[in-house]
Amino acid sequence: MTIDLSVQQVFSWAASLTEQPDYQALTHQFLDILLEIPGVKKAAAYEIYNRSRKKTGEAVAPCEQLVRRFPLDFTRDESNDHNDLINILDNETSVIPKMPDANGRFRQVFLSIKNTKGPDRAIALDGLFGPDTIELFHQLLSIFRNQVILHDSKERDVLTKLPNRQSFDTRLLQACEHYLKHPVTDKNHQKSSWIALLDIDHFKRVNDDFGHLYGDEVLLTFSQLMEKCFRYNDFLFRFGGEEFVVILNLTDMNDAENTFDRFRETVANYHFPTVGRITVSIDITHIDSMCMPTTLLDRADKALYYAKENGRNKTVIYENTETLIKNASANDNIELF
Repeated sequence: MTIDLSVQQVFSWAASLTEQPDYQALTHQFLDILLEIPGVKKAAAYEIYNRSRKKTGEAVAPCEQLVRRFPLDFTRDESNDHNDLINILDNETSVIPKMPDANGRFRQVFLSIKNTKGPDRAIALDGLFGPDTIELFHQLLSIFRNQVILHDSKERDVLTKLPNRQSFDTRLLQACEHYLKHPVTDKNHQKSSWIALLDIDHFKRVNDDFGHLYGDEVLLTFSQLMEKCFRYNDFLFRFGGEEFVVILNLTDMNDAENTFDRFRETVANYHFPTVGRITVSIDITHIDSMCMPTTLLDRADKALYYAKENGRNKTVIYENTETLIKNASANDNIELF
């Protein structure tokens, strides 16, 4: 199949990719461009996690690799739907044709992006593709990859490589918009999403006693424990300083509390090199369809205040302690760090 594209069309595509404000918008735009190409019937994007990532203290990288479709569907678990992609992407080339026919054309092509600050990415294309189309995929992928790298440098924390505060704001707004359209009627038993602030206890003492280099090592190790303990369909962020955020999806209140409490215990039982024992206070609140993102963060802050006031190393659900928090007298002398 011959591709007949004008110079204006090619430059228009390049301009549209380079003007996108974030990785989410960039990927949506790239998929739209691919669907404009003759012969392309379907285009889907994926993110691959835990590929060649070695955790602190581990001699080899974990073998478990997880695939997440982009964008994530908040309403269903796709953890086992796309794992065949992992074997395909073991190929070292960036454009991987599959399912050839007798005329030298291909019915599937996979585009691969590896070795960036974020997860590996893949685009799966269905249709009918000749050599000209495959060469076009190479050229477009090179532009897309460069933009992915730029957005990763802007939207991911330099130390932990987790998405940063800017990425969190975008993702939380998406979650709030989703539940505005699909309200949860029973948060105690219906699977939905929860947001949690995770604050490392007495982190200032780590920096004061051991130095900022070891403080950074604690933050990095803590982020790696998060990646190891939470699921592929949960969203992890470094919020700033010693604070991290998790958006936990597809779970009810009891499972949310148990999940975060297990992580709290994992941190408390982990031996951080040189520093020793570290604990974390965790506050959780439900992503309510009637709440703005700022309200959810305010609830999380109140729950965190309650956890710090009552001994730290605790997991607190705002909805379970709302009355206590609201009735608690202000105490300006509480040591939060």
